[in-house]
Amino acid sequence: MLSFARLARISHEKPNSMGRDRFLVLTGREACLAGWLDVADRCRELVVARNPHHFLHQTASFPDALRDEANGGFFVTFDTFCSFEQAEHLLAQNGEPIDGVPENPGQTALEELAGLGTP
Repeated sequence: MLSFARLARISHEKPNSMGRDRFLVLTGREACLAGWLDVADRCRELVVARNPHHFLHQTASFPDALRDEANGGFFVTFDTFCSFEQAEHLLAQNGEPIDGVPENPGQTALEELAGLGTP
């Protein structure tokens, strides 16, 4: 979750970056699976605010999007976009590796997402 959140922030900071929303979807999915629903909600808000036609807009929450069988193909696409191993490699290339697990991963992820906009 943290690796994808950090990549979303890095993508947001680069001009003409297309990866921001993809990394937010990956962050949101991992946050849901780990029980950090506030992080998942923030990811969904950011994606939908920028793209109101995104598939996440069709459900009330990120967990609902994960449960919706119609979205299964979308999430598979995101898996092929960037694996966890690729995320770690990209972070290392950008000089921003994740060193260990912070005391509060959810809060750390929210801090990474803080500067990405206000829905």
